[in-house]
Order: sequence, then C-alpha cells, then structure tokens
Amino acid sequence: MKVEIESPDRVRKNIEVILEEAKVDELRESIYQELKKSAKIKGFRPGKVPKSVIQAYYKDFVDGELKRKMVEETMEEALTEADVKPVSEPRIDFLEGDDRYGYKIECEIVPEFELPTYEGIEVEAEKVRVTDEDVAGRLETMRQMHTEMIDRPEGEAARKGDVVMLRYEAFHDGKPVEGVKADAYPLDLGTSDLMPEFEAAVTGMKAGEEKEVEINFAADYPDKNIAGKTLLFKVQVKEVKEKKLPELGDEFAKDVGFEDMDKLRSEVTKDLEKAKEAQRKDAITEQLANFLLANTDIPVPARLLARRVEMLVQEARSRMKTGVLSDEQDRSFNAALQKEYEPEAEKRIRMGMILAKIADREGIRVEEYETDERLKRIAEETKRAYDYIKEFYDKYDLKSNLRESILHEKTIGLLMEKAAVKEKE
Repeated sequence: MKVEIESPDRVRKNIEVILEEAKVDELRESIYQELKKSAKIKGFRPGKVPKSVIQAYYKDFVDGELKRKMVEETMEEALTEADVKPVSEPRIDFLEGDDRYGYKIECEIVPEFELPTYEGIEVEAEKVRVTDEDVAGRLETMRQMHTEMIDRPEGEAARKGDVVMLRYEAFHDGKPVEGVKADAYPLDLGTSDLMPEFEAAVTGMKAGEEKEVEINFAADYPDKNIAGKTLLFKVQVKEVKEKKLPELGDEFAKDVGFEDMDKLRSEVTKDLEKAKEAQRKDAITEQLANFLLANTDIPVPARLLARRVEMLVQEARSRMKTGVLSDEQDRSFNAALQKEYEPEAEKRIRMGMILAKIADREGIRVEEYETDERLKRIAEETKRAYDYIKEFYDKYDLKSNLRESILHEKTIGLLMEKAAVKEKE
C-alpha cells in the first residue's frame, strides 16, 4: 500500500491511498466467494455458479463491495501511517482509470497553532460576600413561594396584589377574535406590563361582576393577529383571591424543613455563598476564554463547524414548541437558528482545541476513576441507578465526551490557579 499526503490548507489533509494489485485481487476474490454461496441464478445449483456468470450478473454489486472493502480494510492503517486524526467524517473519492486501485481521503484536522502565554492572565472578579440584604431577599422569595390564596370576603373589590380568576372574550368589529378567549384565566394584579389598561379596568371589580373594556393595541404588539387593532373585551370576574404571606419565624422554618430560623438563615447563607462562588468562577472562566480566543489564531474546519451548529440547532428545537410549520417556514426557521448558533459553535470548537493543547503541554490526564466518579454524581443528580447511567453512556458511546468535559474542567482549573485575579471593590 502506498500513502501520499498533501496539505491544501491548515485544517485539511488529503491522503491518496494506492493498493497493490494483489491486495485488490484478494478482496475481489473474497466477494466472489461470498456471492457464490448465496447467488441464485436460474440453471445453476446454489454454490455452483461459475465466476464468469457471477461477474456478468453482479458486476455493479461487486464494484461497490470492492470499494467498500478497500476503505474498510485499509483506511485505518493509512491514517495511522499518515499520522492524521480526522475531527470530522472523512470524504472518500475513488480513483478511476490508469489501472490504479485506491482512493483519496479528505480529512479535516486540528490545525497547528501557537498558544499565547497562559500563566498570569489578568482577570477581575467580585469578592464572595453575602450581605444581610442578600439573606433577607432570599427569605422573602421563599416566603412568597409559600403564599396562601384565600377568597376575599363577599363584596370586596379586587386590589393590587390580588389574583383574580377571569372569564373573557375579545371582539373586533363585533365579531369574536379567534384565540383571544378564556374561561378561567388567573391574573396577578400589579405584576404584568403587557396590558396595563386591562389590569387597570379589572382592578376594583368584585366577584361576579361583568364589564366591557376597550383596548387599543400598538402596531408593534407581539401578537401580530391583533397588533394595530382596537378590541372590545367582555370580562367577568369569577373569583378574587387575596395573598396571605406566612410570617418569618420558627414555625415557617419548620414548615420548610429546618429546626428554627437560625438554622434556616445559616443554610440560606451557605447556599448564597455557593451561588456567588459559582458566579465568580463563571466570570473568571469567561475572561480566561476571551483572552485565549482573542490571542490564538485557529481556523475552524468547515464540516466540523457545520456539524456542531446542527447539533446546537437540534438541541434548541427540542426545547421549543414551534407548532406545525410548512416546508418553507421550517427551512427559514432552521436557517435563522443556524446563523444564530454559528458564532457560539465556532467559539466552543476553538476553545476546545486550545484547552486540549494546554492539557497536553501540562500533562493533564483524566483517570478512569474520575470518569466513574462523574457518572456516580450524574446518577445522584438524576436520581438514577449508577449501573443504569454507566450502561447508558457505554451504549451510546458518550464516555469520550464525558472525559473531554472533565479534561476541559481540569485545564480551566489550572488556568484559574495560574491567573492574576484582581478583586473588585
């Protein structure tokens, strides 16, 4: 086998693989022997079909199988000999004519690049401080989450801070507006900026009361079906609920699982410290990444980028509810998402290459026990059995991605240790 390499640019290697004629004959003969066992041709017994007949009947199949086997049996060896590690699916073109047997591989690779000095990168970060106001704010949030809803006494009007249950329907030029209707819509008075006129009209109404409210919608209103129109709402207040907040004290602490308020405040303080420490780490990481990206020249392979963009698009679409789209709308929507996510995908690829090179230079490795510990943590967080998580990662070949993630985390940790951190006042 003869292997020749050329580099059209920094992110591609073209490898030409020429097979010896004897090797090609061996592969072709193995295909004929397999066909001979299974070929069913009228006038011949199974296993007794002459080679010349098989050649005539199965020429296209043999040619296709020969190409498949050439790549299957020799590409790994060719890539090893060329010392090339593709970062995306290689493209294969088969050689034609000149009595040569072989193929060309176009591989995208990690380009050669120089690392900037990464020791002592200057970054700024907030000190981790938890104030009394922070603790009070978190406790108030918890208090709001445990609000009770009680009926206002009969005849009392709804006021700011109440929740009213509404029945309403909208009309335009005397005709009902499709989709603008509800039989039991909860409205928290004083919390919405979308239709302040509507809230103002409902405030002061009593349970059972009905009213007509006219609303002018601006031309740039988010719902294009009613933007720029004047709608008449027929509204009925079905219920008026008053919020009853619990008192912050030992009883409240017990209700949320703590011995007393001192224990609750202590735990809230610890949680806030963890959250602020995580924010600090994220801020430092972002600054380190921005420095490395700005000071490293790395072109990104086109097919690798396209694949990463598509992965981000599919992840985004799985979280969205887009309803039924026409083919044209779907293509347009996909194109918009691809344009939106391409910079992020490129940033992730470049940063991954930088971190991998730093890790190699610094001798950072991921041990098997570290992967197992991460799987155990994932099992705990997802409330799944460890064996289930391990089997899942093995089945879908996700361990390499997990190891890469851990490697990047360890490398960022090293960069943070080496960083020159200036505390913000």
